Amino acid sequence: MSWLARLFRPQIELSPALAERVRAWREQPAASEKAGLSQARFIVVDVETSGLDMRRDRLLSVGACAVEALRLRAGENYATILRRGETNERDNILIHGIGPQAQAAGEVPEESLMGFLEFAGRHPLVAFHASFDQTMLDRALRAALGVRLSNPWLDLAHLGPALFPEARLAHAGLDDWLDHFGLRAHARHRALDDAFATAELFLIMLARARARGLTSVSALLAAGEQQARLVPGGGAGGA
Repeated sequence: MSWLARLFRPQIELSPALAERVRAWREQPAASEKAGLSQARFIVVDVETSGLDMRRDRLLSVGACAVEALRLRAGENYATILRRGETNERDNILIHGIGPQAQAAGEVPEESLMGFLEFAGRHPLVAFHASFDQTMLDRALRAALGVRLSNPWLDLAHLGPALFPEARLAHAGLDDWLDHFGLRAHARHRALDDAFATAELFLIMLARARARGLTSVSALLAAGEQQARLVPGGGAGGA
């Protein structure tokens, strides 16, 4: 981080207990990108927001689940709704279902997001159209805890076309990919349900990756990044 960025970085006043938890998270070693896929742990993430404007709209909920050693880890998941005040996003409530009462009853953002950090650790994060989830999480984390995620991100909207070019879904959304493989989300636009559906899609992609000789985290990241360069803008927007 440059000296100018440090100079203008907002100072967040945290309670001693919360500051200690943030410190412990910062001091965790980063997961090795050289790790083989058969041992690696990934955290699959989905967020729900008040809209799709990454500069102005707010993070409402986070859902995450773990994929480790090529398996979805049953029972290892995290879901939270951030406590918010008055809301006027009535149209979006019809999509994400998080109404004013649910937002008012949510966890305070500091605790909500700290819980996510502790669940995610420093492992690679996986999402569909990951730039949206990353941007919304980074904004919320900076505001609440004064941190940003340094975890590597893997975008399935890029990895899918790289591994399954025959599907011809280079610009498709999550629903199109789920339909292609006969997968169904329990309830779309609920963060944890979408994370589970994304994790099932990820497992299919992991199997194809290994069949094609991609056996490490770094190889998977490289395949997604190469596809992103071939299809500009293919990862923009929400799932």
